[in-house]
Amino acid sequence: MNEINRVIINLDSIKQNILNLRQKAEGAQFYAVVKANGYGLGSVKISKYVEDIVDGYCVSNLEEALALRNAGIKKEILILGFIQEEDILIAAKNDLTISLYDSDFSSFIDDVLEDNGYTIKAHVKIDTGHGRIGYQINEENVNKIVDLFKLKSINIEGIFSHLSTADELDVEYTKKQKEKFDWMVQRVESHGLNFKKKHLSNDAGLIKHGLYYDIVRSGIGMYGFYPSDLLKEEREVELIPSFTWLSRVSFVKDIEAGQAISYGRTFISDKPMKIATVSVGYADGYKKCLSNKAYVLINGQKANVIGNITMDQMMVDVTDIDNVNMKDDVVLIGRSEDEYISIEQLATWAQTISYEIMTSISERVHREYIAIQN
Repeated sequence: MNEINRVIINLDSIKQNILNLRQKAEGAQFYAVVKANGYGLGSVKISKYVEDIVDGYCVSNLEEALALRNAGIKKEILILGFIQEEDILIAAKNDLTISLYDSDFSSFIDDVLEDNGYTIKAHVKIDTGHGRIGYQINEENVNKIVDLFKLKSINIEGIFSHLSTADELDVEYTKKQKEKFDWMVQRVESHGLNFKKKHLSNDAGLIKHGLYYDIVRSGIGMYGFYPSDLLKEEREVELIPSFTWLSRVSFVKDIEAGQAISYGRTFISDKPMKIATVSVGYADGYKKCLSNKAYVLINGQKANVIGNITMDQMMVDVTDIDNVNMKDDVVLIGRSEDEYISIEQLATWAQTISYEIMTSISERVHREYIAIQN
């Protein structure tokens, strides 16, 4: 079947990005962040393709972890977020690693596991300044973390935190987060305990700050995109964009001056024009806020989006583009001859970030994979 809307993903580019990042990490273990279905590109397909060059995976929840296990992934899978009490035994049975950041709930987990004859691995999450989940940095919580090591059915293997401004020009806050992390680790380990796996760095922490400890967690970088424009400019590590997003022309028509286009009549032609309808809309992840702002590429030329983007379709101006026909490819992200639309450009038009663009591409957009091994 010749798909209308498709994302073409180059698995070899992802693998090369991992190798480039690993070189920067100087021997630290590499955990591939494949939450949100691999940032929208396909967690199972990607995870299986790169399993030989990564040491583990990070996901957000149990469902994402089980998708990998059920696909045959054998390496460690760390669940970064919340796990519900009814899922504890499922996680243990599937040899998953959980995050601990609340002592009362940790004790409850331990009781459930002990009652049912299971154990589980865990990494302790501390909050060094990001403000989501994790033990706050103070002596009281040092003692609480020390007590976690006394739990009978939970094996404390790691400790981690997350950087919030590592991709920015000002490095002071990142330095403070590192100092808090180091202090907390040192205070806990001063009790004669040991964390086998310490990790703080996301892509920005590794690329810009050279932080890696025992593990680096790579998300956006392994897919070929920099965490910020600053890091893209500095280019400390070479990254290769790993996907192209395409749609197709579904209709071409000529209109007269004064004709309105789409809902709300936000575009009214001031001259005769040639208009192409494209079979993509906000239900596919091409955001409505791109209406009258973005352009696409057809036959190597720019075609401005005109009128409001609808759920399944949108219109573009092809007045100055020769030989536009039904079924022609339309590039939403990627290259067409000498022109290129980057994910960062699309994110700028939408006043968001590249992460949101990637994870917003809906499941009804077909994923197609290119790989040497295939």
